[in-house]
Amino acid sequence: LAALPSRAVLFMGSSNAIRDIDLVAERRGDLIVLANRGLAGIDGAVSTAIGATLGAGHGAMGAGRGGLTDTGLPGYAYLGDLSFLHDVGGLLLAPDEPRPDLTVVVNNDDGGGIFELLEQGAPEHRASFERVFGTPHGVDLGALCAGYGVPHTLADSADAFADAVRPGPGLRVVEVRTDRSSLRAARAELYAAVEALLS
Repeated sequence: LAALPSRAVLFMGSSNAIRDIDLVAERRGDLIVLANRGLAGIDGAVSTAIGATLGAGHGAMGAGRGGLTDTGLPGYAYLGDLSFLHDVGGLLLAPDEPRPDLTVVVNNDDGGGIFELLEQGAPEHRASFERVFGTPHGVDLGALCAGYGVPHTLADSADAFADAVRPGPGLRVVEVRTDRSSLRAARAELYAAVEALLS
């Protein structure tokens, strides 16, 4: 969140995306933060982020800060890879439709990282976990974005990420690859540290 400019629109994806931000980010009152259906449900994440960014200059959110093609507000979406893939068709905009200035950040852990943290992610369920819950997809997001004519950047360092999320024109995707195999242990360690501080 620290890399986002003031007055940006931030659409939070479901599952781990919104939980991660809630867990570690400092509150910023200068952002317009939106989410779809609370913590659950991945339907329409890309499309909702596009609509929210385009609509940010209108109505209750924007109070007339600009037209449909120039809200003056940069948009960002933070999505997990499965949420992104579930609505990737939202990247395909008709030729005469307005284009948002939207950066879609995809946390690509090659599957359903949220399930690592739930009961089915426990060690005793590992034998069937990947096939049933982990659902690794192996999709090349760069090639997929190219098929839609949307620029894609793989941010493999903090500096590359900060550069990739600078405000810019048009719709673009920034991919951050992460490893979900240690997610359960890392979250347990974090919770134990918080519990120790509060005890």
